[in-house]
Amino acid sequence: MRALFGVSLATALWLVACGASTGSSDAGSASSAPVVEALLVSAAAEPSSIPEPPPSASASASAPQAPKYAKAIEASLKEVTRLRELPAKEPIKSFSLARDALLEKMKKKMSEEIPPGIIELQGESLRSFGLVPVDYELEEGFLKLISARVAGFYDPDEKAMYLIDDLTKAQEDETLPHELVHALQDQAFSIGWMLDYKPGKSDYTAAIQHLVEGDAMLVGMMVTYGDGALDVDTESLRTAFFLSTAMSPVGAATPPIIVSSLVSPYTDGFAFVKGLRAEGGWAAVDAAFKKLPETTEQILHLDKYKSREPAKPVPAIPIGALGPGYAVGLEEANGELALRMMLEQWATLKVAAKAAQGWGGDRYVVVKKKDTEPSYASALFTKMDSATDAAEVAKILKAKLGPKCDARPDLGPLAWTQRGEDIVIVAGPYTKGGTVKSAGTCKLAEAWLKEILAAPVTK
Repeated sequence: MRALFGVSLATALWLVACGASTGSSDAGSASSAPVVEALLVSAAAEPSSIPEPPPSASASASAPQAPKYAKAIEASLKEVTRLRELPAKEPIKSFSLARDALLEKMKKKMSEEIPPGIIELQGESLRSFGLVPVDYELEEGFLKLISARVAGFYDPDEKAMYLIDDLTKAQEDETLPHELVHALQDQAFSIGWMLDYKPGKSDYTAAIQHLVEGDAMLVGMMVTYGDGALDVDTESLRTAFFLSTAMSPVGAATPPIIVSSLVSPYTDGFAFVKGLRAEGGWAAVDAAFKKLPETTEQILHLDKYKSREPAKPVPAIPIGALGPGYAVGLEEANGELALRMMLEQWATLKVAAKAAQGWGGDRYVVVKKKDTEPSYASALFTKMDSATDAAEVAKILKAKLGPKCDARPDLGPLAWTQRGEDIVIVAGPYTKGGTVKSAGTCKLAEAWLKEILAAPVTK
């Protein structure tokens, strides 16, 4: 499945993909804001073990179908296979469920496929850096959002599409093509194993998710707008998604970084796939499923995908300066996209994107001290491509966080430093019990910064 900062983004992104969708705010028009579906992923056979039945454009006819949507699914499948140039190799199952039943199925899937404690730690990472309110709980907040906005999902494990049983006609027109593309992707490339949760590889998984969702998004847009979809710019699409989310009370109360995490696979992924198709047709998109993008940097910069530019190695982050009792609970990659989303909270999108594009590689940790009241701290070590690139990020941090350590009374010290091409940010420790309160000092934070910068790079 998927992965935090921009919720590494990694679990926020993972949650988004396995979570669900923004249903459109139906104003009686099929061209209302897009429905973001929930793509649940699970363990799946390697591609070589997937059978390849003879293709059939009407393969859904012999599979179990949600009666209410059967005719619409059949018609949509014909259009999707034509536009995407991917045949249906086997029947596509579909089921309709009441909203509560579908949500319970999604929650169960999440609990089975995300290791215990991961969502908690990724939520603490966001909290520690001040990217969500102090009292915001990631899993609870995200489930509230998808509960209000869910439309459906495709499950590669069951090879089946699940739909809410009360979709409007406009929502059908938006949701069915998108989900059917996922079914065709799964038959052609076996996408389940690609999106499984992979410890330490959240940026890699996020990159794949953007390919998967971008492909489905482009086809869905082409169904609605024809070739005009190819003229849609990423920012307009992003604005439509943000407005759609903000129109609900739950969406309006969701922290912007969570919304950005929800939107990115469908907007930045759309731009990536549109770029591939423009250069090499659908064959180039198919090739990307066989030669997967490795970082979100490659998603955001097509030239870096084509050159296969790797991430720079970054030292393991030591935690000795925090004192006894602390242990690393989560160690992950953040990525350019997550860095951009983080900087977006402190600068304009344009400024954040320009600063983040100098990303070279990174690593972050969330540490926990188990006690009657547990304590948490986080650190992010980013290597930029050059000292000049690092200075752009430092400019944003200085403007927002100040030049010196901030001794926050609730979340503990927040400190950062730049050394050449390196940017390091540390946050915490803080204790989380009845209230959230600082468990460290700026002197401790400065010592941790020095310890991290002194760590050697190991391969």
